[in-house]
Amino acid sequence: MQGTAYGTPLVIRDGESPVVLDREPISSGPDSAYGEAYLQKLAFEHPSCLPIAAIDRAYADLIPVCMELNTPAGRLDALYVTPAGRLVILEAKLWRNPEARRKVVSQILDYAKEFSRWDYEDLQREVSRKLGRKGNALFELVAERHPDADEAQFVDEVSQTLARGRFLLLIVGDGIREGAGAIAEFLGNAGSLEFTFGLVELAVYRHADVGVLVQPRVLARTVELQRLVVQLPEGATLEAPDVQPAREDAGLSDEAVFYQTFWQKFLDSLRLDDASQPLANPTKRQNIYFPLPPAGGSSWVSAYFAKSSESVGVYLRMSKKVFGDDVFQALLEDRENIEEELGFIANWEERENLYSVAVRKSLPDFHDAKYREEIKDFFATAVNQFVNVFRPRIERVVERG
Repeated sequence: MQGTAYGTPLVIRDGESPVVLDREPISSGPDSAYGEAYLQKLAFEHPSCLPIAAIDRAYADLIPVCMELNTPAGRLDALYVTPAGRLVILEAKLWRNPEARRKVVSQILDYAKEFSRWDYEDLQREVSRKLGRKGNALFELVAERHPDADEAQFVDEVSQTLARGRFLLLIVGDGIREGAGAIAEFLGNAGSLEFTFGLVELAVYRHADVGVLVQPRVLARTVELQRLVVQLPEGATLEAPDVQPAREDAGLSDEAVFYQTFWQKFLDSLRLDDASQPLANPTKRQNIYFPLPPAGGSSWVSAYFAKSSESVGVYLRMSKKVFGDDVFQALLEDRENIEEELGFIANWEERENLYSVAVRKSLPDFHDAKYREEIKDFFATAVNQFVNVFRPRIERVVERG
C-alpha cells in the first residue's frame, strides 16, 4: 500500500507490550466485510467520526437526515443538515483509478447542481417521502435535538442554502491518493455554486483483542484548492443548451400557488428608487430575496410571510462570516439615523451565525384577499427603504475593507 502521512495505530496497556492494529482493506468484493456500504452506514449513523471542524466549522453539529435520497441526478448516499440550515451531501466511494475518481467527483457535483435548482418544498417533499413522515420532516429532525429551533428561520436559512448552492460536499472513502490539482480541475465544472469540498479517508484497523478502530483523515478541502466561482444574480443558474424546460406548476400545493402568484404580481409592480438593485425572483415559498453587496450571498434583504404568527415582514440579514461583524457594528453606531430614515421601529438581533434587522406587520389572515393590497404596499415601502438605507452603508464598509 502506498505510504501516507499517518502512522500505524498502537494500543498500549499498562505493563504490556504495544498492540499493533492491522489495516483492513476496503473492497467492493463479495467477501469483503468493509466496503462502500459499510462506510456509508458508518458515516451516517456516527457523523461525529467525520472531521467537519477541520474542513469548515460552518457545518458543525451534523444531523443525519436520510440515506439514498432520490434526486434527478440519482440517489445520493447520505444527507445531513445543521441547525443553521446548512446541507451536507456525502458520497461513500472507493477511490481506485482515475476514471472512478472523475466519476465520483462529477456525481457529487451533479447532486449539488440539482439541489441548487430545488426550493425548500422540493427538498421537504423528497425527505418526507424517503422517511415516510408527514409534515415538515426536515425541521422536525432538527427540533428533536434543538427544541428551541425556530421553524420560519430554519426554512428561510435552508432556502438560502439551496438558492446559493451553499453545501458541504464530502467524498468519504479509503485509499484516496488523488492530487489536489486534479481535483481542482473537476471542481472547475461547478459554475456558480458556493460549496465547500472535502475528501475524507476513513481508515479501518482491527485487532482480535481490541475490535475495530476507525481513523478519520482529512485529505483535501476547498481552501487548499484553487477554484473560480462566478457569482450570478439570485436564482440564476448555468444551464447546458439541451437542458429540459422547467417542470410545470401542476401538483403544487394551494400554499405554493398562493406564494408564487403573489410574488409574481408583487415583483411585476415593484419600483425601487435604486435602479441598480437586482430584483428578487418569485418563489413558491414564504420568502423572496434581494441580494446586497458584496458578491457571494453574504447579505440580503428578504420579504416574507410568517404563518405561525400571521404576520408579514422585511428584514436585512448578513452572515457573520467574512465581513458581517464590521458591517453590523457600523450599522449599530448609526442606528438612530437608520431608524429615522427607515420610518419603522426595527428589531436588531445577533444570532449564532448571522445578524438581522427586521420590521413586521401583523394581520388577522394574510391569505384573505381584502388584505392583499395592504400587504403589497407594506412590502413595497419596506423593501425600498431597506435597500435605500442599508445598501450604500454596507457598500461603504466593504469598500474600506
